[in-house]
Amino acid sequence: MGLLPLLNDPSVFLVAFAFAALGLVIHNLFQAFWADRYGETAPRRYGFLSLDPRVHLEPFGLILLLLLGFGWPRFVPTNLPGRKGAAVALMGPLGFFFAAFLYGLLARFLPYPFGEGLFAAQRLMLLHAAIYLFPVPPLDGAKALYAVGSLEARRFLDRLAAYGPLGFILIFLVLSFTGVTASVVQGLSGLLSAVYRVFGL
Repeated sequence: MGLLPLLNDPSVFLVAFAFAALGLVIHNLFQAFWADRYGETAPRRYGFLSLDPRVHLEPFGLILLLLLGFGWPRFVPTNLPGRKGAAVALMGPLGFFFAAFLYGLLARFLPYPFGEGLFAAQRLMLLHAAIYLFPVPPLDGAKALYAVGSLEARRFLDRLAAYGPLGFILIFLVLSFTGVTASVVQGLSGLLSAVYRVFGL
């Protein structure tokens, strides 16, 4: 689980961890750019349109990335309502999917240890894209639903959010061990293969 199994090959481990952390930054950049296009000033004001890892990365999220293979960045400050808010939220999973596409593309042409590390990071990005789609606070799927959902849906999400990080981790583990997450990852992997075929890869 996580990146720890790669420690038997330190060079591959370092490449995979570095690019997985970069994927968290890409997630934020996608959201910050789209929010900025909609006129939201907070992402630019707080530096989320930059590549500065100190702005984007959160220590506990990086620890979980190592241990569980799933982490999170600092959340991009946005408060857009309705469809605009949902669109900004869903740019996060799209950012992970783009990172998976990019890493797989680079891995085809780069030698050891970069190719192996990039393929490992690609798998993690597909996992993140899948999980962030779930409507569970504080994930992007929940933010999208909160932006366009009914009052009852928002109240339900508020109740879920009240359990905090421990509640989220418990839900994440249940989804993982019941195979739900794996099914979504498999679907995204098939979509990614179709995108590669479009480009003749």
